[in-house]
Amino acid sequence: MTLARFLTSRLHHLLEPWQSAARKSRLRDFDLLPGAVLPVAHIHPEAPDRCDHPLCGLIVEDAIRFHGRNAPRPGFRRWGVPTAMVLDMERYPTADAYLRAVSKRSHGNVPRAAKKAARLGITCAPIRPESYMASIAAIGASKRFRSGGPVLSAWFQARPAAADTGEAPSPPPCSSHWTMAWGAFVQEESGPRLIAHLSLRRVGELCRTHDIMCHGDYLRSGAMKLLFLEAARWLLDRQAPETKGLRWFMYGAMEHGSPGLHEWKRLMCFEPANLVIARLGVAS
Repeated sequence: MTLARFLTSRLHHLLEPWQSAARKSRLRDFDLLPGAVLPVAHIHPEAPDRCDHPLCGLIVEDAIRFHGRNAPRPGFRRWGVPTAMVLDMERYPTADAYLRAVSKRSHGNVPRAAKKAARLGITCAPIRPESYMASIAAIGASKRFRSGGPVLSAWFQARPAAADTGEAPSPPPCSSHWTMAWGAFVQEESGPRLIAHLSLRRVGELCRTHDIMCHGDYLRSGAMKLLFLEAARWLLDRQAPETKGLRWFMYGAMEHGSPGLHEWKRLMCFEPANLVIARLGVAS
């Protein structure tokens, strides 16, 4: 883990209890009172046939630790507990149904921004992040403050990353437990250049955003909206083996980030919920 990533993790951990102060006002955006009982998403992180790949067990255990923070707690113990922002994929039988819902909630603004990016020649495709380390480093260094808070990697002068190799990604060894990434590109004389990236991590029935960032110079281009909608379309088309059996799509916590980030999640139809991790039918 790099110093910047470690410090960012510690900073978010320290700020998390105080971010709970935003819960009351943000619940109102969903017509919920402060003490409202939230929906519960029951997550089954393991595949029914029990995976044999050694990485699967590590991903499951990491998910249980990570999402244990989102479990419902009563009384004072509720303070400081993040509220997951979740999309119930069962509500959207097709990707087009989801896109229509996003268009309705955003009054057409999100699809229009995505179409603007497409007109500018921005394209999206799955990527292997290790093949784009130079571009990812440039994206991280392009803006010191973002809607999620300070980007400490932009404050530290790291060694220049090796040039992008552009190697194509390989399918994950397990279709139920994986981390995969998508990227948005602009075409330059030397070839396509990565300007935004989005990582997804699946554990059983749940897929969550793992890492998401756009180059500061392209924040107004609509690239991030296009990239997110393309990744969501891939998930909701349910054609790839890696998308079969998914039920929940999570995008961070309701309390985290600026009001703009909160509104972005709301426009993308994510809603507050508690998570309960169940292992082969046994809640934990």
